[in-house]
Amino acid sequence: MKTKEQIDKEFIEAFGEEQFKILEAINALDPISKEVAEFLEVPELPIVVEPIPEDSRIYYKEEFIVLRKDIALNKLEAMKSIVHEYRHYYQFLCIKNEKYEEPLLEHYAEGFQYMIEHGNKNDGTDDYYSLIIEIDAFAFQKYFLKEVYGIETHYPNKEYDKILDKFIKKFY
Repeated sequence: MKTKEQIDKEFIEAFGEEQFKILEAINALDPISKEVAEFLEVPELPIVVEPIPEDSRIYYKEEFIVLRKDIALNKLEAMKSIVHEYRHYYQFLCIKNEKYEEPLLEHYAEGFQYMIEHGNKNDGTDDYYSLIIEIDAFAFQKYFLKEVYGIETHYPNKEYDKILDKFIKKFY
């Protein structure tokens, strides 16, 4: 039987050092993915790395999360992105299944409708960041990382960060 070192060496020879680093980074994120899925009571999703313009993205129909390579290789940024995308998955399932006792359900539906109409992408506008689905995802990301991992995070825009804090106090 081959040792881990032998398998790692063969992987590097076949796919290169960079792909090995990405694989190691993704494997290190598995426990975080599992924990946030359990916390939200949603199915665990595979995480892949692809060249995308944004930090991360979720594919609802196909049920997986994509991280950009530089995000995947930065554990804190990867954790933030994974938690954020899982919250969007929770929001989606709330709308799809109507089984969660979620006070923001109507707002989630409005937010997803906006995303459908505007191409489901971060256009950097106030309209995008003021969507309840985005405020909720950023607030949950901040809340979860602090409560579960003791990691304090702040949004770069201080006013938006204050909004997130108020949202956390009200809903979590």
